[in-house]
Amino acid sequence: MTRNGRVLQATQPRRKKVLYFAPSRAHSDGLLSTLAEIPGAVRTREEGCTTLSFGDVSFRFVLRQDPVEAHEALHHGYFNLVVLDLRAMRGPAARLEEQYERTMRLLDLMDEEPDVELRYGFHRILALVSGPDSVRVDDVIRQLGTRGVGGVLRDTSTCFLNRDCERLPTPAEFGRTVAGEMVRLTTSGRKGARALCASGGGITGLYFEMGALKCLSDCLPPGALNAFDMYFGISAGAVLTGMLANGYSIDEFMAGISGQGGERIPKVDLSLLKVSYLSLEGLALPFENAFRGLASTMGDLLRGRARPSLSSLFLDYSDLVAAPFTADGYEAMLRTLFSRPGSTNDFRKLRRPLFIGATDQDAREHVLFGDPGFDDVPISRAIQASLSINPAFGSTKIGERYYVDGAVTRTSNFTEAIRKGADLILVLDPLAPYVSKGAAGYASRRGLLYNADQDIRTASYTRFETARHWVTRQRPDVSLYAFLPANRIRRIMSVNPMDHRPYLPIWRGAYLSTLQRIRLLRHRMCGDLATHGLALDITRAEAVAARLEATPQAAFADFFPDGKVNVVRGMKPERAMRLAGGPPDEEVVCRAGEARAALARP
Repeated sequence: MTRNGRVLQATQPRRKKVLYFAPSRAHSDGLLSTLAEIPGAVRTREEGCTTLSFGDVSFRFVLRQDPVEAHEALHHGYFNLVVLDLRAMRGPAARLEEQYERTMRLLDLMDEEPDVELRYGFHRILALVSGPDSVRVDDVIRQLGTRGVGGVLRDTSTCFLNRDCERLPTPAEFGRTVAGEMVRLTTSGRKGARALCASGGGITGLYFEMGALKCLSDCLPPGALNAFDMYFGISAGAVLTGMLANGYSIDEFMAGISGQGGERIPKVDLSLLKVSYLSLEGLALPFENAFRGLASTMGDLLRGRARPSLSSLFLDYSDLVAAPFTADGYEAMLRTLFSRPGSTNDFRKLRRPLFIGATDQDAREHVLFGDPGFDDVPISRAIQASLSINPAFGSTKIGERYYVDGAVTRTSNFTEAIRKGADLILVLDPLAPYVSKGAAGYASRRGLLYNADQDIRTASYTRFETARHWVTRQRPDVSLYAFLPANRIRRIMSVNPMDHRPYLPIWRGAYLSTLQRIRLLRHRMCGDLATHGLALDITRAEAVAARLEATPQAAFADFFPDGKVNVVRGMKPERAMRLAGGPPDEEVVCRAGEARAALARP
């Protein structure tokens, strides 16, 4: 941004990295020389790249001339800005058209990125255009605007291209305009809130989210998971977000599940097969309906109004099956945990907002407990409502309304997080279907329950992907990272999402698949996390992964680098943020880490 011909300086020292796509060295040499002539500018060379500093803002330029090479560079480094040089130089008009085509080819490659989270945000692209044909230049500018390019500057200093042009800005004036726009695009973006969104998926989904969060916890600064600005949970994810918002660590919860007890969390048994979990109402309702229906049927038969048949019996008595279990036991467990010192069962007393998604069973509408008007419900009760999924659990009555699983109406609430001001969002979604890659017919041989489970997962995943693609297109300013189970562990999670037994293999698979995803996105995550004061260091996670990969039958101790259980307690958000405080965005720290060679189990 400029004011009175001067480049406005950023308020804090910042170093930015720029991918500069130009058709020739003449373009890049000319622009860099022009920028270097701005009063107060400092030009240096480091690691073969030119760095230009304007006051306390510096830009390191990485030059590329080939569209494929430029697109590849975006997969291996974090760039604060992409500059496209489409300005005309002296030469035939055909050369300029080729230049346009090469630039549009790069934009096509960026736009067609199959991994939506690797797609570079077009709002951080600055295009420089000029040409002898003003109509053609106008058309190019229109195309760039249609694609969502963040800034377009028209270079009118090249009067040699048009004999009829009036006195226009000089190259130096254009250079100052370019520098000001670069500062604007890289420093004026809003710093929104950090949000963590966890979806449903039954008990197996809960296990996946625990393994994924363990990996994220090992990659982020201590206590970072307790220091997000907002938490959104649905069904199984509601349990975890409720724990994190209350200051419990993922280590504590995993220790409780593994039977060791984790600091403030005792041993936790997630089995449904308990007499205390049976729903008396659910057991009584079929008999009540049966007697009522039998009396009605007998009356019709005696009066000659109906004739008995197998189909009529099936259709008339299809409501004899009711949900066999109640989630009261889970609610009681959570109520106990949220009643301990340092925790709360009141949405209004949390240090960080928590939102629990549930479905109004009769209105078929999604409800966010924690929102005004829905924040007087105990957190444990809201979570019970959110995980009341048929056919396992019956509905939960709160006030005069009945609620069921939030996943019925929403897969994830990251769109709500955006609406509430989040622009860094980590999403956990276990509800992904298993994709059989062998011969056709795998699913058909697996039976009714497997296919019903896969259909539910497919419907949920399709809904999730549609929303995620919309966000990446419509809100490129939002950094959203989703962690889903790898296909190899989706098979374990299929058929019965309420199976509480395979927690160790699911934890293992979740940890490894999450780390694999972080490795792929590391260059993007480093920059995005750094703007929110978080550093990314995968050294510890690499050591844990090496141990898990060498140990197919993992134990809880294998989720620690040295094989010794060291449960870290959660912490209050204020202390967590002090510890999680990372470098500013110019000092992006992204340590790859070195996996330890052979880590044997003790």
